[in-house]
This record gives sequence, structure tokens and C-alpha cells, in this order.
Amino acid sequence: MAITWENKAQQHFNKIIENLPQFHRSIAQQLVKEKAEELAQGRGPDSLVEDRDVVTAFFQEVPPAFKDMMKRLLHQQGIDYKQYISES
Repeated sequence: MAITWENKAQQHFNKIIENLPQFHRSIAQQLVKEKAEELAQGRGPDSLVEDRDVVTAFFQEVPPAFKDMMKRLLHQQGIDYKQYISES
């Protein structure tokens, strides 16, 4: 069963992926997409993938060395990642 994405979340995901280093792009795209859809499904079978799923998925799937880059890319997209994740 295919998961539906909110348009805004899909656009943000695509923009962030295209701004990742090319070497990491395809694996990040696959892992983050799967994780975002898994998070949305966790809210119920009819849930859409939202920005919160995209942000959480990026922070869960991207290696720690790239966290600062993720923060910068999210900020460039106008996404306040701090409302979705806590920095400890």
C-alpha cells in the first residue's frame, strides 16, 4: 500500500535530497523516505507523510557527522526542525 505525502513535505524532502552531496544522495533518499513513511504509518493507516516525519527521519537516518548540514538545509527550506526534535 502506497503512502501519500503532503505536497509541502514532498517538496521539502526533494529539495533537501538534491542539496546533499551526490555520493550520499541515493542512500539517504531511500532510507529517509522509508523512515518518513514508517513514521506516518505509525499514526494510522490513512496518515500522510508530513514535515515532522521528514525532519525526524532525516535526523534518525543521517549519520551524526552530517547533523549540522541537515540543520542548515532544513533552515534554508524554512523548516523549524527544533519543533520536531530535541537536541540533547
